[in-house]
Amino acid sequence: MLRLMLLRHAKSDVVAGLSDSDRPLTDRGFDQAALVGRYLLAQQLQPELVIVSSALRTQQTWQQVSAAFSGTVQASTERRIYEASVGDIIEVLHGIDSKAQTVLMIGHNPGLALTTQYFCGEDENDALARLQAGFPPASLTVTDFNVDAWSEIAEGAGRLLRFETIDTMIGS
Repeated sequence: MLRLMLLRHAKSDVVAGLSDSDRPLTDRGFDQAALVGRYLLAQQLQPELVIVSSALRTQQTWQQVSAAFSGTVQASTERRIYEASVGDIIEVLHGIDSKAQTVLMIGHNPGLALTTQYFCGEDENDALARLQAGFPPASLTVTDFNVDAWSEIAEGAGRLLRFETIDTMIGS
């Protein structure tokens, strides 16, 4: 069984003169990312591997999220998930070593929402319908796959366990 968690970066700002990849988190975004970290810890969803887009806002999101965890979590920066298509994201996922059973990817929309929809043939509740209505900053999906290797994950093969937004995380 493999678990994939997709996290959209927290709230960021457009700053005149900065490229899109250099956009920083807002103060609210830093707070959101810290809340996501506490949520993951409280829900026993600590990843074994984290793959983070090369954009500044995703890197800052991971820094805040990781502060909630005791010990070190293996993390890597992956340029291919910045402005990525579903195909790009799948290519990265298929290359993951299966020693990591629980993976967190921190990236961008619409790629993350579309990837979740691609993988999820079913969900545990209304999570997929809520996701299709929007995937705001600092939103998280948790999808399980009944396979042994990341190279085996495929369209419709996932079961969406959760779609959480900041509002639903606060209520948990």
